[in-house]
Parts: sequence; C-alpha cells; structure tokens
Amino acid sequence: MNVGTRTIVLIGATSGLGREAARRLTADGHRMILVGRSSRRAKDLAAELPQAHVISADIATADGVDAVARQVAEVTDRIDVLVNNAGVMRPAREVTAEGFELNFAVHHLAPYSTTSRLLPLLRRGQGRVVNVNSEGHRAPMRGGDRVVLDFDNLQSERGYDPFMVYSRTKLANLLFTYQLHERCPELTVVALHPGFVRTRLGREFPTVQVRLVHALALSARRGAEPVVRLAIGSVQAGAYYNRFTPVVSSHDSYDVPAAQRLWSVTEQMRGPFAV
Repeated sequence: MNVGTRTIVLIGATSGLGREAARRLTADGHRMILVGRSSRRAKDLAAELPQAHVISADIATADGVDAVARQVAEVTDRIDVLVNNAGVMRPAREVTAEGFELNFAVHHLAPYSTTSRLLPLLRRGQGRVVNVNSEGHRAPMRGGDRVVLDFDNLQSERGYDPFMVYSRTKLANLLFTYQLHERCPELTVVALHPGFVRTRLGREFPTVQVRLVHALALSARRGAEPVVRLAIGSVQAGAYYNRFTPVVSSHDSYDVPAAQRLWSVTEQMRGPFAV
C-alpha cells in the first residue's frame, strides 16, 4: 500500500455526491469499501469500480449496520476514514422495520451505530470520521422556526413536517458529532455541509418543487469536492465545515446537556457506544 493510500469506508456511496466521491477517491488510489442500500445501484457501482469492495445493506436498521460491520471486518483489519454520508427526505412520515422514524434512523442512529461497530478498526487505522451534515440544521429549508430537538417527539409522531424533521435530525447528527469528538479524542471527527447539492434526496416531492431546487443546486460532482478534501486532507478536529471552511454551527448545536441526553436516549435505542 502506498504511503498516501488510505482505507476508506464510505456510507451512502451508490448515488449523488457519495458516488462522485467514491469515483474520485478510487481514482486517487485509495482502498475503498462502499456501502449503499439499493442492491441494483450497488451492483452497478461494483461494475463501474471493480477495484472497490461494494456492500449492499440498509444502515437504517441495527441488523443492516451489523451486516456492514461484519463484511467490512472480512476485508480489512483497519479503517483510516469513515464517511457517514447516507441521507433521506420523505414527504410523508415513514418508519423503519424497528419502528423508528426514517430521517432519525438514517441521519442519527445510523452514524451512531456504524461508528460504534467500526470503532475497533478505526482505532487501528488513522481514525477519521466525516459526518456529512447540512446547513439545514440551523433552520428548515422552507424557512421559519428555530431548530431544536423535541425529546417528547423524537420520532415525529405528531405534526410531521418533512423540512423540520430533516433539520432536527441533522441537528441530532451534529450533536452526536461533537459528543463523539469529546468522548473519543483519539479519533479525528468532523462534520460537513457539502453545499446545496442536486441529489436524489427530494425525488418523492412534487415535480415543480424538485425542478426549482435542482435549478438552484450544485452538481453532485461539486458537492463531492469537500467530502473528498475532508476525507484525505488536513482538517481541524471537532469542527463543522461549510464546504472547505470551518464555521460556527447553530447555537443549539453546542447545547451540551441536550447532546448528552440524546446520547443517553440513543444508547437505550441501540445499546452502549463501544468506547
């Protein structure tokens, strides 16, 4: 393995900016382990990037995370970089097989569980974790209310608003990121807003809304650029990046009691973090 070559696990690699990042990092010679939910897109990606190891699994569930962890451990004994990139947005409330709201499961539970299960391999490697987040953690994309976690309605059973739920679950991801940085100082943990990127995220919303969003958004190729940079370049541990620049995230993202409470609640849902 070349000195500059890293072993990188990229979650959410089969479409959008994740796929573009996978292409770039593979072309640069890194050892890539790529994870996506769709078996069809995973098969297509494996054909496109035969030098990469591609895994099809649903990381929204604990069983799916376990399957990923087992398969990753079969092909490597170390991880230098873990990129938690999977994202979702649904116009109507959906739940996973475990009964958790889908945004919450994908944006928060999945990074928590995946990082926990892969922690031993991260500790043997360079131990960098990049959580792909969003400026949406500050306010819903439609505008309006301040974004805070509602611990009495974490599963959005009441008053489901897709834009607010997306924002709250991205805030949860950022609270997790900062807690992970504090609890596992041996890791290099960062969060990233890659830009307002044209992806498949809102494909189930009305066509007019999707076309308007796409007209204003960055291409997946441009959205992948900061993901690649933060995966392999110099970074400020514990920082939140707006594309290539560390910035201050929302006031509520630094709420330590809320972050600690969320960590405790998450452990009740998914078990203790493997510290």
